[in-house]
Amino acid sequence: MITKIVLTGGPCAGKTTTNERIEEFFSKLGYAVFTLPEAATLFIKAGAEFLTQDRHLYFEIHKQMMRFLLQMEDSFYGIAEATGKPALIINDRGAMDLSAYMTPEDWQELLCQTGHTDEELMARYKAVFHLSTSAKGAPNSYTLSNNSARMEETLAEAIQVDDNLIKAWQHHPNLHVIASEEFVKDKIDNVLLGIAKELDIHEQVREMIL
Repeated sequence: MITKIVLTGGPCAGKTTTNERIEEFFSKLGYAVFTLPEAATLFIKAGAEFLTQDRHLYFEIHKQMMRFLLQMEDSFYGIAEATGKPALIINDRGAMDLSAYMTPEDWQELLCQTGHTDEELMARYKAVFHLSTSAKGAPNSYTLSNNSARMEETLAEAIQVDDNLIKAWQHHPNLHVIASEEFVKDKIDNVLLGIAKELDIHEQVREMIL
């Protein structure tokens, strides 16, 4: 059995730390765990200019990023199948995340050019875990220092992006919005328990965490 999960959320939400904990935790339970990197970060670090005023270029970057993201997911699905073990694929952002950074018109055009629909893209993932930005629940923890690709400089910008991402996934039947907690461990534990529920091992994991 292969379970595909999206880990998304606003800036400074703790995705990197949570991803590391997911891999460690579920690997010990016997799962083959694959944590896919965030496509946007790879593109930015490779030189793609997301702040460009050239709308044609901006659109092309997102179209190619969509293709790259889906191919990466499919490639790791094949690898997961080859392990012969129950597998967990964690996507650092999923396909619908792109819509949060585009106008509705551009998003519909991207879907048209790539041959996808909202429903088909969301159906690729069993569940979506949205980690709320620290700008909402723990503003003193918000920082730009831990991600060189982060572009949101103010709390208001971070909150707006967070809200846009929730909207992008709002019609997914298994959307879990994980609120910011005073202690990061509590936030991560909520994600672990949520994933365990999707894997039908909730009680086992609950006893291990609590």
